[in-house]
Amino acid sequence: MGLIGCWSNPYDQPHQEDRSKTAPTQADLIAFHRQRAAEIDSLMASKASSWEGREETGTGIRLEWLNRNTQATRVSDLPKGTVLELHHKFTLLDDRVITAWPNGGPIAFELNATDLPSGFHEVIGAAHLGDSVRALIPPSRAWGMTGLPPEIPQEAIIYVEMGIDLYRVSK
Repeated sequence: MGLIGCWSNPYDQPHQEDRSKTAPTQADLIAFHRQRAAEIDSLMASKASSWEGREETGTGIRLEWLNRNTQATRVSDLPKGTVLELHHKFTLLDDRVITAWPNGGPIAFELNATDLPSGFHEVIGAAHLGDSVRALIPPSRAWGMTGLPPEIPQEAIIYVEMGIDLYRVSK
């Protein structure tokens, strides 16, 4: 005689989790992003702590004017279409160079038209011709959560050193 039966092991069943116990709530996500923003802000403050005369913009960019010529024309007052020449070095915080002059040559830059992220436009727009600056641009004003793989990782803080000169005035 054979014993015919059905034995059921609960561990053999597909695992049906209660999603309300595992899915993050809106409050969890807000807390996570606030903590991450505080970490980024703390890291940037630490990196810029030795800069004399450092400034912080309303968008979280830390900067220091290395050479400031407030008697020169302000970049934001230049006619639309004016092209600037940026003598630059853009790096990650681990000193990996993204782009630099003279290796890559100066960058031709048109305010509010060049495809660099908004943080670069903000720093350059606050400059005067002939200024040089160093700045830390937070991810939210640089390449954001996605980065620009493979050169720029996700949520990268960008360290910038640049001199800003006139290349060509729009006609």
